[in-house]
Amino acid sequence: MRVYLFAGAVMAAALIVPKLLPGLLEGRSEPAVAAVAPARSATVLSGTLRVPDRGDGHFQVEARIGARRIPFMVDTGATIVALTWETGRDLGLVSASDAMDVAVSTANGTVRGKSVVIPRLDIESLSVPSVKGIVMPRGALSSNLLGMSFLGRLKQFSVAQNTLILEQ
Repeated sequence: MRVYLFAGAVMAAALIVPKLLPGLLEGRSEPAVAAVAPARSATVLSGTLRVPDRGDGHFQVEARIGARRIPFMVDTGATIVALTWETGRDLGLVSASDAMDVAVSTANGTVRGKSVVIPRLDIESLSVPSVKGIVMPRGALSSNLLGMSFLGRLKQFSVAQNTLILEQ
């Protein structure tokens, strides 16, 4: 019986230690485990960007607006690039005194957001100037959405074999 218990403990350690080791090496007490499958890095080939899905059918990219790096969820169902209130504020696109001047239909109903123009939005080597966007009110959006006001200005975009392909 002791052999089985020892073998079980060894197997459990083999599964748990690799998840804890990165955090322990960095001096953190919590495990370095992502809530979703880790994002695989995008590859760029001559004006074409290939983004593997996150493992859940969604595509996430990191964009640059000015000197800031901003995470975006790609959303072909979104007419426009939508920014969280916090992202819009941090970029200086909106302030607490600004009026929410545009009605926006969402899956949760209609809300009012602030219409903005993003001077330039870059993803890797892809760059689109003067992108129409909307800053959503505080709490209305959990992540930034890369919508058609950016995607529609590319030469093409498609999905094949769990990979989003953006071409400029």
